This record gives sequence, C-alpha cells and structure tokens, in this order.
Amino acid sequence: MQGNRQPRVRSGNQLHPAPAMKPAGRGAWAHSRAALDRLEKLLRCSRCTNILREPVCLGGCEHIFCSNCVSDCIGSECPVCYTPAWMQDVKINRQLDSMIQLCSKLRNLLHDTDLSGRHPFC
Repeated sequence: MQGNRQPRVRSGNQLHPAPAMKPAGRGAWAHSRAALDRLEKLLRCSRCTNILREPVCLGGCEHIFCSNCVSDCIGSECPVCYTPAWMQDVKINRQLDSMIQLCSKLRNLLHDTDLSGRHPFC
C-alpha cells in the first residue's frame, strides 16, 4: 500500500516530470536556451526593445529603460505611460544590470558553437 502513495507537495505546486535534456534535433541544452530566450524577452527596454543597457527605473511608474533611452524624458514624462518622470525618481538598478551580464555570459556558453551571428545584447 505504501508504494502507491504520492509524495506530498507542501507549496501547492504540482509535481511535474523532469523535461528531457535532448529533444530531437535541437541539442542537449535546448531547454536552457529556450528559458534564456524567455528571460531575455523580459530584460528588454520599453523604449528601444533591445536588451537593457545600464537599466534605470522611473520611480513614479516603475517602467525600466536603458539609461540612454530615458535621458531625454527626465523632467517630463514616462514614454510608456506618461507619468511624470523627475530626476529624483530615477533609480539605477544594479541588481538587474548584474542579471543582464549573467544572461550574456550564459548566452555565450549555450550558443558558443551555434550563434550564427545572432547576439541580442547591445
């Protein structure tokens, strides 16, 4: 009877089988590459749509931009939601910058043999 028991999940998350590491035709690290692609989509500037470079957050609305992309908006308004954007509200996001640098390193590791000229970072 004990062999049929399912382990309890305390967090409320459902148990999922581990994904296969080597889907047909995509390589051993396909899942890692796909996850990195999804993460990079979240790390894009709201204005230029490139991977954030020196990310800054506007305090009033919390939209995140490259520091160069938002420099002309300081003192006026956020280019996404038009909330006033004052100099004292602009915050450099060093943690996010560190994550972006790590993603760049991961991208180089995962695509070292098949980059084919594709490099999404500024």
